[in-house]
Amino acid sequence: MSTDVRYQYTGRMDNVTHTIIGTLVGEVAARVAPSRRSTLPATTRRNLCVTLAAIGSNLPDADLLYSFFDGKLNYLLHHRGHTHTVLIALLLGLATLAVTRWWLRRRGLQASSQDYALLTAVLLFTPLLHIAMDFTNNYGVHPFWPVDNRWFYGDSVFIIEPLFWAACAPLAFIFRTHIARFLVLLLMVAAIALCFFSGMVPRPLAVVCSLLVAAMLLIGQRAPNKVALAAGVAVWLGATAMFVITANMARSRIDAIAAQQFPDSPLLDRIVTPMPVNPACWEVMMLQKESDQAVVRRAMLAMFSAWLTADQCLSRSLDIEITAPLVSVPKESTEQVKWYGQIGSPIDRLAEIARTHCEAAAAFRFIRMPWLANVKDGLVLGDLRYDREPELGFAEVVIGDQPHCPRWVPNWVEPRRDLLVTDAWP
Repeated sequence: MSTDVRYQYTGRMDNVTHTIIGTLVGEVAARVAPSRRSTLPATTRRNLCVTLAAIGSNLPDADLLYSFFDGKLNYLLHHRGHTHTVLIALLLGLATLAVTRWWLRRRGLQASSQDYALLTAVLLFTPLLHIAMDFTNNYGVHPFWPVDNRWFYGDSVFIIEPLFWAACAPLAFIFRTHIARFLVLLLMVAAIALCFFSGMVPRPLAVVCSLLVAAMLLIGQRAPNKVALAAGVAVWLGATAMFVITANMARSRIDAIAAQQFPDSPLLDRIVTPMPVNPACWEVMMLQKESDQAVVRRAMLAMFSAWLTADQCLSRSLDIEITAPLVSVPKESTEQVKWYGQIGSPIDRLAEIARTHCEAAAAFRFIRMPWLANVKDGLVLGDLRYDREPELGFAEVVIGDQPHCPRWVPNWVEPRRDLLVTDAWP
């Protein structure tokens, strides 16, 4: 598999998660919504709810149908693009509803106004849920286009979170077909395997996740369906809340560390990303302005260093070779924070290539943690968020003499406008 394809998927929450959470929402909607005035067979009504919730939870990723064409820049600019906005997501939901109405008529099924209200609610809510879930990781979304074209970042949840899968374990006993139940069980096996064999989850937490899967399966088998579904929603929302709360704590810790260790370097931005199943360990990137340089620093932050130190925290990429030529951070690591290198780029050079190089200008509409350096491939502009291999990755552009100018560049506001517009410099 090519480098570009492998690492495109590091920027978005996986569709397995969107689908399984969508089916959970669909099951809840089918059982909670009033059915007294429904004219559809009960099984048809429920199956429609679950199926349309799964479809709606994936509709914003319709941009994958065209973002792969015309090179990596097209992916950077158009994935999480217009289909990940509230306006287009709702239009996609309504279009799917129109197809559903046509399908019902073709089947000779008469749906009541109450049935259509339920299906409309499902197809309007689940695309927005997709955007909200994508917001929680560090790739970002710009949901308020065309009113507001800025990127918004949640920086709270890892892109693949086994706890979300565990929350859906009761579906293995709630789904009607053997195939659907088998697929849920297979997903639970995958969740446990990821915990034990991905190299990112400490063994004690892998055991905790496995026990949670077992407990949720037991609830699905023994408890009434509504109770089991309520437990699933509680675990999903509870896990999300846990990571959001600890993310805010991590940001406060990093702000304090930056102020203490680099008092003369204004902090322009920071990213905190948890490890799967693990709110105790957070990969950190800090962007600071030092004289005429934009300096990006990488670190591992241990939230509970008395239990698990930063050196003991497992990482997906901090300790491997990458494209950016990092140098050591001029500070000592501690039990709370372990430094993993930094890179500085001249701010005036970044602003210059943004003005004079069309590929760079387009890339800057995505890049959040910029670096610029001469490597074996030439002068390269990259985003350190997604630099996880020695070769050029999907978020790195060679600044050549004959650039391939993108044909259609959406007007997203540059995340690093504070560096590119000199009036905004601190």
